[in-house]
Amino acid sequence: MEPEVYAADEGLPYPLGSVRDILTALFKHKNKVLTIFLLVFGIIAGYVFTLVPLYEAKTSLLLKVGREHVFRPEVGKEGQFVKYNEEAALQSEMEIISSRDLIRRVVSTLGVEKVYPEFLDPSLEIHDPLEKGVSTFMKNLLPAPVKGSSVLEISYLNPRPKVAAEALNLLVDLLKEKHLQVFSDPKASFLTKQLHTYQEKLEQAEANLQAFKHRHDLSSPLVEQQRRLLDQRAALDGEYKTTKNKLQGLVGKIASLDAQMKTILENISVSTVEEGGNLDKAKAELFDLKREEQKLLTKYTETSFPVLNLRREIDQVEQFIRAEQKNERANTIASGKKAMYSELEKERLGAVSESTTLQASSQVIALQIEDLDQKIQRLDELNKELIVLERQRAADEQNYNLYLTRVEEANVSEEMDRLKMANISVIQRAEVPGGPAGRSPILLVTLGAILGIFAGAGFGLLLEYFQGAYTRPEQAANDLNLPLLATFGQKL
Repeated sequence: MEPEVYAADEGLPYPLGSVRDILTALFKHKNKVLTIFLLVFGIIAGYVFTLVPLYEAKTSLLLKVGREHVFRPEVGKEGQFVKYNEEAALQSEMEIISSRDLIRRVVSTLGVEKVYPEFLDPSLEIHDPLEKGVSTFMKNLLPAPVKGSSVLEISYLNPRPKVAAEALNLLVDLLKEKHLQVFSDPKASFLTKQLHTYQEKLEQAEANLQAFKHRHDLSSPLVEQQRRLLDQRAALDGEYKTTKNKLQGLVGKIASLDAQMKTILENISVSTVEEGGNLDKAKAELFDLKREEQKLLTKYTETSFPVLNLRREIDQVEQFIRAEQKNERANTIASGKKAMYSELEKERLGAVSESTTLQASSQVIALQIEDLDQKIQRLDELNKELIVLERQRAADEQNYNLYLTRVEEANVSEEMDRLKMANISVIQRAEVPGGPAGRSPILLVTLGAILGIFAGAGFGLLLEYFQGAYTRPEQAANDLNLPLLATFGQKL
C-alpha cells in the first residue's frame, strides 16, 4: 500500500476533533501564543492605565409652561396663548445649554486654572487657554431629554469631581439668566416711552374731536338732529303735496267758471241792476291780503318771491277797487245775465286769489324743503367727519389701554427676571460623584486579558492549520493503516 503524501498548503490532514488535539496544538506553539497574549494584554492594560479618569456630575431640570409662551403683540388684541410644543421647548433649551457664550461664562467665572489647569502648562503651547477650555467643556457636556416627559438631564465630565459638580451647578444658575434673556419681552422703559406716545395721540384725538363739535355747534348728537330734520321734511313734504292738490283743483275750478261766464255773455239778455256788493267784498279781501303781507314780512325779506307775488295780487285788488269806485254813481246794473255774471265773477276772483295764495305757499314750502335738504346733506358730511374722528380716538384709546397693561406686565416681568423666576425648575442639583465615570479599570484589564487569551489561542490554532502536520502519532497510524510501534519527540 502506497503511503499518502500531503502538501503543506492542503491544511490539516486530520481534524482537531478533541480537546486533547487543541491543547496539543496550543502547547506546540506555546511561545507564539504567549507572545500574542502578552502583546494584546499589554496594549489594553497600558491604554487603560494611561487614561485620565473622568468624573461625571449629573443634574435634572423640569421645563414648565411659563410666561414665555404667551404672545403679546405690540398693538392689537390681548395676549394669546401659543400652543406649547414640548419637544421644541426641550430642543430649544438644549441649544441654549450648549451655547458657547453660556459655557464661556461658566469657565471664565470659575477660572481656567480651576476647571482645566493643565491648559495653562507652557509646554503645551496653547494660544488661548480659555477658548480651549470652552471647547473641551462643550465636548464633555451632554444635555439629553427624558423620553415622554418635560425633564432634561445634563451630565458633565471633568477629571476633578468637585469641579464637575460645581461647574454644572453654576451652568444651571447661569442658564436661568440666559433663558430669561432669550425669552424676555421689551423692557419697561421702552414700553413706557411708547405709552407716552399713545397718550399724546389720544389727547390730540380728543382735542380734535371736541374742536370739531364746538366749531359746528354739535351740542346735541348728530343722529338726533338728523331725525328732527327728517321729521320736519316729512311734514313739509305732506303739506306741499296737499297744497299742490288744492292748487290743481282751483285751476280746474277757474277754468269751469270761465266757461260758465262765457256762456252767460252769449245766451242771456242784459238788464241793469244796481250793484255795490263787489266793492265791499273787494275791500274786505284787500284787508285780508294786507294782513297776510304783514305775516310774510316776519319770515321773509321784502325782495323775496312770496312777498313780491302777494303784493302783485294786492295791486290787482286795488285796481279793481279804484275801477269800481269810478262807477259807484252809476245806478243801473245789469239784470238777469249781469247778476249771474257778477256772482260768477266774484267766485272766480276768490278762486284766483286763493290760487295765488296757494301757489305762493307751495313756493315757500319748496324753499323750506330745499333748505332742509341742504341741512340734512351738511349733517351727513359732518357725520362722516365725526365718525373718522371718533374712530381715530377709539383706536388711540385702545392702543393706550393696551400699552398701559403692557407696561404693568413688563414691570412685573422685570421684577421676576431680577429674582430669576423662570419656567425652569431644578429637580436634582449636581452632587460630587463618588467614582470615575465609565467601566472600572480592573474590569477593563480583565476584559483585556480575556481578549489576549482568545487572540493567542486563535493565532496558535490558525498556525497549526496552515502548517498541515499531524497533531498526534495515532492520527498518522490510522491514516497509514499501520500499527504504532514507538513514538519519539524531536525539538524543532
